Amino acid sequence: MINSIKFPTQTKWFITYTDKDVIVSYGEVTPEQEMETGQPIMNVYDNEEEWLEVLIENGIDPYPEEIVI
Repeated sequence: MINSIKFPTQTKWFITYTDKDVIVSYGEVTPEQEMETGQPIMNVYDNEEEWLEVLIENGIDPYPEEIVI
């Protein structure tokens, strides 16, 4: 099964999971973009804060500080 977000009217945030609820990928799709995934589970969020909360609850920081060398 392919899950997708295609040219949404507003920015959407997503989290994809394996069938065992393991997060595989996450990100955002703007109105100028589209994305597809072969992962069986995809949750889509209209609100960045809600998306961020789910990631943090799962130990993921999608915005880590940049490392300057």
